[in-house]
Amino acid sequence: MRASSLLLLLWRLRVAFFLMLAPLAHAQAWSTRALGEIAVYPEFRAPAAVVASEEARIAAEVPARIVAMPARDGEAVARGAELVRLDDAAYRIELDRARAQVALIDSRIELARVQLEQARTLAGRGFISADGLRIRSTELGVLEREHDAARAAQAAAELALARTIIRAPYAGVVRERLAAVGDLAVAGTPLLNLSATAAAEVHARVPAALVEGLRAAPTLLLAAGDTAYAVHIRRVSGVLDAAGQARDVILAAERALPPGLAGELRWRSRTPHLPPAYVQQHEGRLGAWLVRTGTPAFVALPDAQLGRPVAVDWAEDTAVVDEGRFSLGLRADGPAGEAVGGAR
Repeated sequence: MRASSLLLLLWRLRVAFFLMLAPLAHAQAWSTRALGEIAVYPEFRAPAAVVASEEARIAAEVPARIVAMPARDGEAVARGAELVRLDDAAYRIELDRARAQVALIDSRIELARVQLEQARTLAGRGFISADGLRIRSTELGVLEREHDAARAAQAAAELALARTIIRAPYAGVVRERLAAVGDLAVAGTPLLNLSATAAAEVHARVPAALVEGLRAAPTLLLAAGDTAYAVHIRRVSGVLDAAGQARDVILAAERALPPGLAGELRWRSRTPHLPPAYVQQHEGRLGAWLVRTGTPAFVALPDAQLGRPVAVDWAEDTAVVDEGRFSLGLRADGPAGEAVGGAR
């Protein structure tokens, strides 16, 4: 009987020992890591392409047949280089006619001036009336106005002749020839496409929600194939695309890039993000377990989404519960919260 009582006492002591040990084991069932150790800085991407700062469809300004097109497709040309030469025979004839008209009127003006001087001499002697003198003066004035009109016609003929040679308005590359030697060019007919090579810009379409993060990003890169080019923001369009809720961001590259180069604009957030594995659901809210004053506390994250990193404004030394985070908040009769974001 004494042995049975002794065994019962030992069993009760053992049970009490384990009951005392259980809270201690539960209290040490979790561990923490600093936010700076687990934080991620997600990379964002947006389609981008290099666009020429200037791109023009060079057209004829006067009608004539094309006699030469020295610039070929894909050829780089300097500013002022000859792109197209038109047949100028008719315009040279017109210029010669205008010059002859000016010379003719110059001769008539010279004669009218001599006659006016003679009339003034005769009028002083009383041989010509005041009306006769006024007529001579008026004739000279009319001829001078005709001279002005003839000089304007000569200038127009010179301008038309000059337009038979089409020159590059800026340094660039001939993207495409739209006409050929022998074609009859009509005023306004596009002859070739010319793209400027200097000061090319990078255009990217960025979702509106990411624009502020893009502005704050320390480094911006245009990734094209296996090569990445450093770029910086030049301006952001104030117009929001209604369909895609995106804005056009114009950037400048730190080195010359060929127009037409396409790729992706890439940047990393400067704000630390909590990895998805640390985001849990507790009492119907998404958040994470932090240790404050030595005790785990659940902190809700209103912007959190399942399976995606969430931006946080915590200090880098913030203690985030790591091991054992999925057992926190569980009741004895069942789970009070469901772990979200994947297994440890």
